[in-house]
Amino acid sequence: MKITTELRPTMDVIDAASYLNVSKFTVINRIKAGKLKAYKQGKHWKIKREWLLDYENSLFTKELHNEH
Repeated sequence: MKITTELRPTMDVIDAASYLNVSKFTVINRIKAGKLKAYKQGKHWKIKREWLLDYENSLFTKELHNEH
């Protein structure tokens, strides 16, 4: 299990990608698809810790439903 206290309150795409163990392009694609909530600050996407954790929880929920 990942320790959430290591996550900053707001992070960029690279931080989120590292946490989720995916590429930054995957994170950007999920933002654009509306699967991961984010906002733009200038040219850069920013993701709140709560949004990232909600997205991560939704992945686990989806996996549990697919197993049954």
